[in-house]
Amino acid sequence: MASGPVSRATYWRRRVFLLVGLLAVLTVIVLAFRPFADEDDASDPTSTDSTAEPDSPGEGPVDPSIPASPSADAGSDDEDAAGGDDEDGAGDGAGGDGDGGDGGSAGGAAGGAVAGGSGGGGSGSAGGGGSRPTAAPCRPGDVVVTVESDRDDYAAGVHPAFTLTLVNTGTKTCTAEVGTKTLELRITSGDDRIWSSLDCVENRTAEPVELRRGVPHDVEITWDRTRSWRDCRDDVVHARPGTYVAKVYSDYETSGSQVFRLH
Repeated sequence: MASGPVSRATYWRRRVFLLVGLLAVLTVIVLAFRPFADEDDASDPTSTDSTAEPDSPGEGPVDPSIPASPSADAGSDDEDAAGGDDEDGAGDGAGGDGDGGDGGSAGGAAGGAVAGGSGGGGSGSAGGGGSRPTAAPCRPGDVVVTVESDRDDYAAGVHPAFTLTLVNTGTKTCTAEVGTKTLELRITSGDDRIWSSLDCVENRTAEPVELRRGVPHDVEITWDRTRSWRDCRDDVVHARPGTYVAKVYSDYETSGSQVFRLH
């Protein structure tokens, strides 16, 4: 049996019932799934404790496998120790420089004495003091050595004094050796070898000095008028009055000799 047209009121009433039914179904569905959502929230590991900032590095336990950093006191102790070593080394080096005078004392035992060098030839002296020269070694042909006595005649009891002068004739400043390794003063009378500054010198020294071009460097040597011996015998023999010749022998060029008289 065919139905007639539906009135407007009936139409809207049906729509309302349909909407209410849908809302009811949705409510049932939401309520049905709510317990599962609560369980998920309960099982979530994120919490306020886990979001808290970690403790500062210095408050946790110390790992014994990690070595502790050295303290400031330990560092200062190491510096003090290093400083002490440096000072000791410097003291030893300074003490070593004074050994250059051994050649002079040994020369005195042979009957003469070597005095310190002088002149404007550069740093250092025949006594072995001063800083080490830095210039290149002198070529043997660039240095000329001469000898001169302080007088021509010596009264009885007066010891002759001689000056050995080194002059650099090269074009540049160089380092020369003015010790007993390279310089010898020898005194003769005719063919008789009377005295040598190298007799009985046990430790011959180099004693380097810097020589500027044309600037002389002097080495002083005194003779006590006694004979010296190559074999270092104990015999003391005084030189007789007469004429003597002083001559310098060296690895460098030498020039001339000095004649003098003893009374």
